[in-house]
Amino acid sequence: MTADRNHRDIRVTSWSELNEALYEDAWKPELSRFRSDFAFRGLSNANADLSTSLSRLGGDSSSIEGHLLRNFRKYAQMRGAVDDSAWHWLALGQHHGLPTRLLDWTYSPFVALHFVTNNLATYDHDGVI
Repeated sequence: MTADRNHRDIRVTSWSELNEALYEDAWKPELSRFRSDFAFRGLSNANADLSTSLSRLGGDSSSIEGHLLRNFRKYAQMRGAVDDSAWHWLALGQHHGLPTRLLDWTYSPFVALHFVTNNLATYDHDGVI
């Protein structure tokens, strides 16, 4: 796990160490709950950078994105949604694996952990939150 607290890496080897690291300083007495001040992103490869799936395609991202989004909209079903904005389609496309300029973040460290562990092919690599 990599934390941006003073730019230090924290390596954990057990579930309890992971929980302690993820929830360090997260107790909010006014809520009587743990609530982290951080947003989390989970990657199955600790050496990966924070580039978007669209930029990893290479080439001119701005010219590629329009074509990808137009084709996605053409073949996707609207299913009662009333929002026809580009942001809606980008988020929907991202959810379905379309390369976009968006990066997924979450306030839940366990959701981030899901993305660290959901790819069986990378179980022999260190992941990162």
